Amino acid sequence: MKVLLVEDEIDIAVPINRFFSSLGWKCSVAKNLNTAIELLEEETFDICILDLFLGREKGSELIPILNDKGIPVIVLTVVDDVSEKVKCLKMGADDYLVKPFSFEELLARIEAVLRRLKGTNKKNSLVYENLEIDLLSMIVSIDGEMLPLPKKQVMILIKLIENIGRITPYEKLLSYAWSSYEDATIESLRTHVHYLRKALRKYGFDIISYVGIGYALKHEKTTKFS
Repeated sequence: MKVLLVEDEIDIAVPINRFFSSLGWKCSVAKNLNTAIELLEEETFDICILDLFLGREKGSELIPILNDKGIPVIVLTVVDDVSEKVKCLKMGADDYLVKPFSFEELLARIEAVLRRLKGTNKKNSLVYENLEIDLLSMIVSIDGEMLPLPKKQVMILIKLIENIGRITPYEKLLSYAWSSYEDATIESLRTHVHYLRKALRKYGFDIISYVGIGYALKHEKTTKFS
């Protein structure tokens, strides 16, 4: 496992680096954005642990670069603020961890992020009927026409396609599409499914609701579910 740790506080960076080393992981440390960008140009990483505030620099500026390279990112910050968390997640962060934290929690967050992403890197696209999802760029297209969807709705769609012909339980969708259970609610899921269903219906797709259980994706050619 190769980790990029972007952290300007030595008292935090050194213990984290030692912890990763104890796991047998290789950890490269960057104290600022320029060093982080240089390391990204020189090496490949499995995940990035990113401090939100690097002196006068904003760590969030690195998130789009990490997204372009397909590197998952967990943001570290002392700011326990919902609006800041939402901002980072909308920018493409995969999770958000407030300082102080335990190494056990950090490890659990890393494992959860990598577990969600496992499988999407095995092949570059996921296809169902005339719908295709580029798993690297997270772009959805139908008959070659790009369908702009928020990342969370794309992730919901991925899981529905992976379970095509079956009902996907609420729990599976929540654990896959949400970075943590802090904001993962059935109501939030219903809202995203509502808009996703609306976007897909004009193309002959529908998302069937099974009250108290979950959802299933179907195409107009499909008539049965197991």
